[in-house]
Amino acid sequence: MSLDANLNIHLGEYQIMDIVGVYLKRGLSVFDSDGRAYIITSDDYDWEHLPVTFDEFSNIITERERSGLTVGIMLYENGEPVTDLLKTTHNKLSVACDLNRRTLDMNVRRRYTDVSWYIEKFVAPLESDRAVIEWFEFWESR
Repeated sequence: MSLDANLNIHLGEYQIMDIVGVYLKRGLSVFDSDGRAYIITSDDYDWEHLPVTFDEFSNIITERERSGLTVGIMLYENGEPVTDLLKTTHNKLSVACDLNRRTLDMNVRRRYTDVSWYIEKFVAPLESDRAVIEWFEFWESR
């Protein structure tokens, strides 16, 4: 049975490169271990691995945001994928929690997502950078 888990953060006015900057300061990267970025490159939500510089990456996602399109990027830690982020035109940031999902170590049949890890990693850094977080929610379905 597959699992879907997401953390949705509704922000005030906050640009995608501001969001990226917050996570870069916390040790995350937009490049995999081969130096490629994994981003949405079309209106059909097609993801592509691109061998781009940071400036090229920034230009691509900033232009998508200016054009009113959803921005999608993968974040990495030590070259390994942590999550993909989707930022919509309505200032909603969606953090996928089903990729290398962090779970609580409990002695139960079902593995529960460690929601506090995702809040500490993705919500708290934005708020400490003075982002206005209007609300956030977590959901999980099987």
